[in-house]
Amino acid sequence: MFILFVVFFLYTVIYPQSQLKRIQMQRLAKLKAMERRHGCKVLTMIHRREAISFLGLPAYQFIDEEDAEQVLRWIRKYRDYPLELILHTSGGQLHASIQIARALKNHPKKTRVLIPHYSMSGGTIVALAADEIVMDKDAVIGPIDPQVGDLMRGLFPAPSWIYAAEIKKEDAEDVTLVMSDISRKALKLTRSVAKELLEGKIAPGPGGEDRLDDVVEKLVSGEMIHSTPLSAAEAKEIGLSVNTDFPEEVHEFMKLFRPVKRNVAYVE
Repeated sequence: MFILFVVFFLYTVIYPQSQLKRIQMQRLAKLKAMERRHGCKVLTMIHRREAISFLGLPAYQFIDEEDAEQVLRWIRKYRDYPLELILHTSGGQLHASIQIARALKNHPKKTRVLIPHYSMSGGTIVALAADEIVMDKDAVIGPIDPQVGDLMRGLFPAPSWIYAAEIKKEDAEDVTLVMSDISRKALKLTRSVAKELLEGKIAPGPGGEDRLDDVVEKLVSGEMIHSTPLSAAEAKEIGLSVNTDFPEEVHEFMKLFRPVKRNVAYVE
């Protein structure tokens, strides 16, 4: 029994951790190579469930205050260098996303965000802060309308809470009225931040008109559902400055993140 326990311990704890250490070393080597070729410092913020983790249990990840703390520390450390941030995230906490975005926007050197697959919600807020957004032609970003709710009722788009309160009027429940009030404030904040991040980055319209407010409304107003995938071409169409000259080496780097599910198989 003791031998079986030792074998089980080695297989479930030591082996996954040794694999993870090896893969982390490969990732660092790839990042260093990219830094040399691109002439800048490179950071990744990649949120995905990986097959290799402690006891083999995948962890759900999103943008949070710990991410913000680490990214801000990186930006401060390399304030004299141009920066590239590889983003792969479904989003996360609004305040953490805004904090990262503002620090990236205020960086004194050039900043680029590279999106190989997707950067939704809070990830889009971070992307808007960069001097340049570089997307694979099939990558997507998404709307940034704030999501409001609680553990009991779940999260819903802020514009939808306002719509419900306006439709129900005096018949609306107290919680709907409260959520509507919070939603108005959240929308005001998000509009303000989006304008702050996009100031000077939106090309004028055909007649020379300022399109900043139109772009912000498109992203914030709830016109699209929160999970709407906006391709690089669609992002350009609504007015964002997007470059699709995407470096292939970033895709090679992403192969070092092993997903939990492997339903798709092909010969390399």
